[in-house]
Amino acid sequence: MRAVFVVLAAAGPALVASAQAQPSFQFESVVTLDDMQRFVRSNFPLGADRASLRKAFVEQGKATLKTHPTQIGVEKYLYDINLCSYYVWRWNISADYDSSGKLLQAYVNGEPVHAAGTPKKDPKIATIAQPGKTAGIFRTERPRPEASKGEKQLGAIVADADSNLRTIDDQILMGAGPTRADPANLGTMKAYEVEPWRSIFDIDDADRIVPYAGDCTKADAVMDARTRLRNR
Repeated sequence: MRAVFVVLAAAGPALVASAQAQPSFQFESVVTLDDMQRFVRSNFPLGADRASLRKAFVEQGKATLKTHPTQIGVEKYLYDINLCSYYVWRWNISADYDSSGKLLQAYVNGEPVHAAGTPKKDPKIATIAQPGKTAGIFRTERPRPEASKGEKQLGAIVADADSNLRTIDDQILMGAGPTRADPANLGTMKAYEVEPWRSIFDIDDADRIVPYAGDCTKADAVMDARTRLRNR
């Protein structure tokens, strides 16, 4: 017993150091949509506990938790970053859980992560009018006044089976957004066909908009160069 105690005592500091070396999740550490998909897929497989996602995204990442207004066991984690006033980047990580809090599907900005999880909602649901109702197509805008040097509003198209934007379970949104959370290189434009509530365009506000953690000097130089090129 004494020998075992000595071994454990000697290993104790190393175990503590190892635990302390594991960094907490930070949204700023993920730059691209593909990287976030990979992070969620690797760290939160189907069947993962809801508590584990909340710990990473809400407790550590400081995202805003929103529960779905009509669907039980569905919630999302919102994190907004002001990219040097050129664009407000949104991470909208949403998840479906079963009655015991086990993960059925996770989504990154409306796109499902797990091939074997809950399937993505069929876009046709929003084009089939409900009995006594008329389906409609609407243009919506998400104000982003914080992007004072760039894109101050995000535009999208919403198809709605009952033409009532207050009932959100019968809607599909079509829009586009950048693929990189980097003001000097926003990547390419990605087209979305997703549920509005899970998207970068949804009307829910995060508790705060976080300033970009990097250096804005490079972004300013890139934007100035583009402006000079356009004005030639």
